[in-house]
Amino acid sequence: MFAALKGSQSASLLLSLIAAPITASPPDWLDDMDRIDAAIGKAPTELDRLFIVGTARWGRRADARGMERFHAALERWRERLAALPLCGWEPLADRLTFHGGQWIIGPASPYWPHQLDDLAIRSDWAPPLCLWGMGDPAALVSCDEPVAVVGSRDINDYGRFVARNVGLQAARHGHLVVSGGAKGADAAAHWGALAAREERKDSDDPDYAGRTVAVFAGGVERRGPSCNFRLFDAMLTAGGALVSEMPPGTIPEARRFLLRNRIIAAMAGVVVVAQARHRSGALNTATWAAEMNRTLVAAPGDIDEPYNTGCNRLVHDGKAVLLASATDIGDICHAEHTPYLSVTPCAAAVDEDNRFDTGHADTDRTDGVTPNDSDIADPLQSMMMTAIRALRRRDTVCTADTLLAELRSRHPGKVISVAGAQQALTALETSGRIAVDADGTIAIAGATRARPMPEDHLSVRHPL
Repeated sequence: MFAALKGSQSASLLLSLIAAPITASPPDWLDDMDRIDAAIGKAPTELDRLFIVGTARWGRRADARGMERFHAALERWRERLAALPLCGWEPLADRLTFHGGQWIIGPASPYWPHQLDDLAIRSDWAPPLCLWGMGDPAALVSCDEPVAVVGSRDINDYGRFVARNVGLQAARHGHLVVSGGAKGADAAAHWGALAAREERKDSDDPDYAGRTVAVFAGGVERRGPSCNFRLFDAMLTAGGALVSEMPPGTIPEARRFLLRNRIIAAMAGVVVVAQARHRSGALNTATWAAEMNRTLVAAPGDIDEPYNTGCNRLVHDGKAVLLASATDIGDICHAEHTPYLSVTPCAAAVDEDNRFDTGHADTDRTDGVTPNDSDIADPLQSMMMTAIRALRRRDTVCTADTLLAELRSRHPGKVISVAGAQQALTALETSGRIAVDADGTIAIAGATRARPMPEDHLSVRHPL
């Protein structure tokens, strides 16, 4: 379905075409109605065409087996759609937001963490179509290169010390901490980040400490284990977020944890494995991180302790950098910074009738530089900002040449001329979004503390 969405470039159009056999007419709350009306009469062939186009844009070829799988997926989606109240926006919003208890964001939202776009680099991966969550969605984009902390559930005191202190030190320096929601390393890392915020509670700048985000394998309302309920409440109170790519009601089955791990790895600039056995889910996250060129760090441990086998093996095999200290992690993180946050927590500003946010970027989020650049009208300029950040995450020097190569690699079906790229670069520099050094090195212009969000920052009509 991700390929079909890439082919259509419009969630509204794709939804209408999928639902055509089970609805008398497209839902009247959708946008892009002119294009929908023109395509709806040829829904079956148009869906196939969009899938083929999107698959090509994704770097693959739609063969007969792929078409069969796509048609099977269409039937499953229609079964789900048939159970939804598509005729009206309000009842659908109530269902999708778990009766107003969750928000939902898509890639056009100013709160979308665009590091997830790297999941589309390989043809057998796909980024999530959207994210459901609770808490402050601004936490997701509060840091350019978040620190993910993962490890086994049954860690010992040493592993707990490592996870907690890495979370603590990262948050002290303004970085976002990302992990799962399990007991053990996940919980320790979140508690560490919360401790950093608690330290500054009575200071002049309590928001200086980084936030913390937990990613779940099922619906957010099915978060667990129960021993972490107090932790989850504390995270929400402290301006963090609980997120999932799965809609409300989804059971966190075992296979979904492995898929969830790709989101943790993609969101991060650095992934720290605090402690892991030889066969641990944390090593799956480490594999995702290595595939996406994230900085992978592992804490070494006693060689005669099975708790440490996974981490020791990562270092031995050259897959991870050795974590030299859990109390001084400056050498593995980017520069200390103030989190890019709204002055008023977004969670407090969301009312029961406005739970969706997919496309209204705020140009004042970081003095004109939004973390995902949704407010940039020119598509090439927007693609450039994403590519510049990707090069930075891989520690690749960004010049006009490397940027053009990155753009052509990410968008093989798009013709990007040298002249057009130079014109877009000039526009970005003139607008203050990027800085170009005398040696030609290109970097994102420095961001400052965010200004207050406009009152309608979550005022949108459509979920996707």
